[in-house]
Amino acid sequence: MCRVLAYLGSPVLIDDLLFAADVSLVRQATEPRMMALLNLGGFGLAAWDQDSPDPARPFTYRTAGVPTFDRNLKSLASKVHASALLAHVRGVIYDPGERVGVQQTHPFLFDGAAFALAMNGDLFDFARMRYDLLEHIPPALSSRIEGTTDSEWFYALVLAQLDDPFAPCTAWEMAAAARQALGIVREVRERRGIDTQSPINLVLSDGQSLVATRLVFDYGWYPQDGSFFAAEREHDYTTLYYATAISNGWRNQDGRAAPGGPTSSLVVASEPLTADRSTWARAPEYSILIASPKDDGGLSIEIQELEL
Repeated sequence: MCRVLAYLGSPVLIDDLLFAADVSLVRQATEPRMMALLNLGGFGLAAWDQDSPDPARPFTYRTAGVPTFDRNLKSLASKVHASALLAHVRGVIYDPGERVGVQQTHPFLFDGAAFALAMNGDLFDFARMRYDLLEHIPPALSSRIEGTTDSEWFYALVLAQLDDPFAPCTAWEMAAAARQALGIVREVRERRGIDTQSPINLVLSDGQSLVATRLVFDYGWYPQDGSFFAAEREHDYTTLYYATAISNGWRNQDGRAAPGGPTSSLVVASEPLTADRSTWARAPEYSILIASPKDDGGLSIEIQELEL
């Protein structure tokens, strides 16, 4: 469920990522290649422009509609450049009881908070564990939760791991907060006896750095019934890919600096944006990717094992 896209690097026209690519994020709303369900539950983005007024504050856009038919989004995307972007199309189960609305739409960004977050995945039986998380989320954050999604609650939980969730932080502090939040969720699941497989890919950005995780709680354990989780999610290890650019074209990172100069740009996505997938690398299972700016103007990109 859901598709996510993040960008960090040299300024790029938002349209190039959202609409123009072979397998653009907007196209993934109705034509995803690596999942069976459509992503019709809404669209959102946060985009940072270092040359704009108040560059630490991103331009945000959220709608419960399908981006394929959004003329306003297309018009804005064709005029706005971004040096960092976090965008998301939301997938929901086809059920009249499913809640769809702007409050449920990623990425989540509390006013003045250190970073934004989008999530690809879901926490099985979240209603049974939701309020257990309140002991780890102070009222200053829990009071800002507007929707009912596990993703927004997880966002508040990650922010709560920072000494000051409304102060600037480094990529490493973002990564540490994500690790701690995942550890808390694991402990709550164990306490509640929840052992059904739950994929949870997180992508965090503050416009300067980017952090992404790829993991599944209790991989391979799914209900023996006719539910969505038993059918569509059987043996599902939700995908996450990344590609980098040096000066002319995307190239794989593979954990080493590529020849030809510093890495100038990074794209992280649920599935490759180009028809040719050879320039994309798949993020390892149980891993965390950490990208931050270097003094030479390029990007430092590290991939570490995610141990919980």
